Amino acid sequence: MLVSATRTVSTFTLRALFYAALFGVVAAVHFAITTALREAGWNNGLSLTVSGAVVLAVVLLAVNIADYAREQRAAWREIQRMKQGLPSGPCCVVWRASESEGEAVMPWDVVGHLHARYPKLARRLGVEGYAVVDFEINAQGQAKNVHCVDAWPSDVFYEAAREALGHVKFTPKPDVHPRFGASFRMPFVFRIAGAARLRDRGRRAKTLRPTLKAAGDAVEKLRKSA
Repeated sequence: MLVSATRTVSTFTLRALFYAALFGVVAAVHFAITTALREAGWNNGLSLTVSGAVVLAVVLLAVNIADYAREQRAAWREIQRMKQGLPSGPCCVVWRASESEGEAVMPWDVVGHLHARYPKLARRLGVEGYAVVDFEINAQGQAKNVHCVDAWPSDVFYEAAREALGHVKFTPKPDVHPRFGASFRMPFVFRIAGAARLRDRGRRAKTLRPTLKAAGDAVEKLRKSA
């Protein structure tokens, strides 16, 4: 299953929106103060000077508050990134499914749609990933005994996949009599639109070929047992 998401608003865009809003506030405050002082009998020069001082104070206060809020949010995001085991920068994953991973292997159809949420912080950091989930289906068509076969680069993608399977129902395909107790594997690939271009800028990427990975796991197991 492919879980796609769009990029979040860039820092440059957010900063541009902030300064545009600040400009509107400054213009309104400047006009209001200048008008009020002139109506109170102040001359143009003095009213403009006082209005300019107030506007400068408003700008400095707003910028400092924004910087403080940004620093606090960045610190919180870094703590959450470390807790979730996410990489520090953007990365992308390339999924090449093997021929054996066709839909014909799965004797069940999904009732409705299978929706998986893209992990919020991973999306914010531009991190792609995948999770291969193994599960069984009970008589009610619900997933059970869900566990992770493989996940990269963080378990947050497995948690999103497990959550999605917990809210979906399966029904047997027409003219198929599935055997209860059999386990099935389903890959969840989390992609961000345009993120694959990050590889061209030296960001880390991962190519997943399930067949080759299974062979590599078998070789690694033999090495450990030797």
